[in-house]
Amino acid sequence: MKKIIFICLVLITSFLNAQNLKFKNFKIADYEITSDGIVEISTHSTVDKKGNIIVYSDSWDGKNFFEYKLSNSEIEKLNSLTERDLEKFVKQKKLNENQFFAGKRKFITFDYKGKNRSLCFIEPFMNEEFAEILKLLGKNIYGHDENAKIPMMSTDFEKTKKDIINREKVDNYLPQKAIIRQIK
Repeated sequence: MKKIIFICLVLITSFLNAQNLKFKNFKIADYEITSDGIVEISTHSTVDKKGNIIVYSDSWDGKNFFEYKLSNSEIEKLNSLTERDLEKFVKQKKLNENQFFAGKRKFITFDYKGKNRSLCFIEPFMNEEFAEILKLLGKNIYGHDENAKIPMMSTDFEKTKKDIINREKVDNYLPQKAIIRQIK
């Protein structure tokens, strides 16, 4: 009988201490815009109600889906995004002199208290707090753990692409991708 009570107390305690997501419809994507204005998504990640991050990746190992369980501390850090507008995480809107950017742009969006928040950004423009959140997401998004692979899922990339195009009009300060050429 004592074992049953102990197990029930452990379960109740862990249930009460579990972090709840403050947001809904969380998405983060890596993308590029072609010269024709077409959005190409290379990673597309969502967070479900249970605190799982579902990652689509079109990368070095092909097109794959992965699923990872976020820890309570990771959920707490993600929840910190709701404390202020996403634009407040932007520390600069222009590259430093003689600095170029050859990476991919990123798009983040979620709903909080009935309002949509979104931002198109590049990592060098973001503050340290946001960089920490990207780092914790990055280990899952770019990890490609074979044990976390799941079957291909249907994903509404077209909606994300439309959202990116609309948000790009607001975040129009992002630099063009630099093309780096090697001279032999």
